Amino acid sequence: MRTICLTASIVFALHASCAFAAPAGVLNKTITISFAATGMSKSPDGQSKGFTTKISRIIYVSSAGRLFSRFRATNRGGDRSGEIAPGQGKGSFNFQGDRLVGVIPYEVGARQITVTFDPGFSSCSVNVIEGHTGGIIRRKAPNGVMYELSGVTTTSPSCSIQSGNAFAS
Repeated sequence: MRTICLTASIVFALHASCAFAAPAGVLNKTITISFAATGMSKSPDGQSKGFTTKISRIIYVSSAGRLFSRFRATNRGGDRSGEIAPGQGKGSFNFQGDRLVGVIPYEVGARQITVTFDPGFSSCSVNVIEGHTGGIIRRKAPNGVMYELSGVTTTSPSCSIQSGNAFAS
């Protein structure tokens, strides 16, 4: 019985690791994603107003298949940015076959970013889905304040891919 459980565990681990492995065609490449999120926001003091936040994310896939990321979110109220090393930070990206899928959780709701590549990994497209509970998302804005958002949509999604490490100086 132990042998069967051990064998099943090894097969599952190998299968799971293959599902998240970066395809060879994307190794040592940089993927740049950008889009805008718009909707209505309610501040902690109850004031509502429309918002537009421009979001960009740059992801470098190393020659070993590790993902390094830099993000930036900007709106009229502020600017927030940061870098995320493999296995660190809030939100994760991984490969599911030849697609790169990222999930960024919020206090309430989440954002899913899916990048699809052409067969030669020379171009890409991006799809962004804003997930919510009862139409409401709660997350920090670029100014660091927690807002309740409604009617959130994404516009102007774009994606590009280039050879090399955009983070190298």
